[in-house]
Amino acid sequence: MGFRLMGFDEFARELERLGNIDEYAPELLNAAAPTLEKELKNQVSKAANKGYATGGLKESIKAKKPGKNAYGHYVMVTAEGKDRKGVRNNEKLAYLNYGTQKQQARPVISPAIKSSESDCLKIMQQKFNEVTK
Repeated sequence: MGFRLMGFDEFARELERLGNIDEYAPELLNAAAPTLEKELKNQVSKAANKGYATGGLKESIKAKKPGKNAYGHYVMVTAEGKDRKGVRNNEKLAYLNYGTQKQQARPVISPAIKSSESDCLKIMQQKFNEVTK
């Protein structure tokens, strides 16, 4: 069983049509999450490496376990923990991505998603083919 490579929304609809999405989705998301995690780390490294960054934000980026809400299945890739001053790394990621009054925005989240989307879809399709055979 297989299907053609398509956008993520079409991919999710195809899974729904086949049924058992609750069975397949976590495995597919777990397979693709490291790709997005790696790309987000790469984007953060490029944007934050202006001579003052220690690499702590980059190293704090981790993929969480897949979950499900009213919108469907998801996996979060975000910064965890706090730095040595007690500032939450996720807060620093938001400041980097959206900017502040004193800091220009350096978008990292959207570029990471866009540049890893096709690779993630390929990985999820390969995993789908494995689990549905």
